[in-house]
Amino acid sequence: MPPHSDQQLGRRERSKLDKRRRIREATREVFRRKGYEGATTREIAELADIAIGTLFAYASDKRELLMMVVNCDRERLPTVEDNLAEGKDVLDALMCFFEPRYRYWAKEPELSRAVVQETVAYHVAAAPGPEMARFYEGRRALMEDLARLFESGQRRGQIVKNVTAGDIAALFMTIYHGEVREWLRAARPSAAEGLKRLQQSFLLALSGVKDRSSGR
Repeated sequence: MPPHSDQQLGRRERSKLDKRRRIREATREVFRRKGYEGATTREIAELADIAIGTLFAYASDKRELLMMVVNCDRERLPTVEDNLAEGKDVLDALMCFFEPRYRYWAKEPELSRAVVQETVAYHVAAAPGPEMARFYEGRRALMEDLARLFESGQRRGQIVKNVTAGDIAALFMTIYHGEVREWLRAARPSAAEGLKRLQQSFLLALSGVKDRSSGR
């Protein structure tokens, strides 16, 4: 959501933005104190100093509250344009792209585990709420970012051209998601350790596993 100045917004709009801010802050604090499973929407509403009915006008359940917090945080992270400097190695660009994401997940491991749990559960849900839909729109944009990164590598002769950049991006996104899920299983996930393992997996994917010495 792009920032607005007070001059651009009327009183009602400013009030709505202020409520959203208080809800996000209260959600983060209650989840931090009680854990995702132990937290209740009523506690969040009380800490945000709003009625429970008002809370539900912004988010229908805990999953939507969680995604509201994560969406706001994630949309501040760097985009691929920050990592497409000419001459930069593809692996270096990938690691620069994913490093702030790992550091974000490491700051709030309980919140991060809840996101993994709820985004998996989403696939069996009847329909996503607006914040979950916003999350998946962000994931789609992330895939497009990665595809642009690999397209840049293809133009510079660093990446094969007989596979689409979109398919390569899908592979690396799958690696990233698998690595994050496994990494978050640790009691206190270290961003440095997680990034080291991610780099190894990316390097393996970039190198390939086919034995070319046999000629087959």
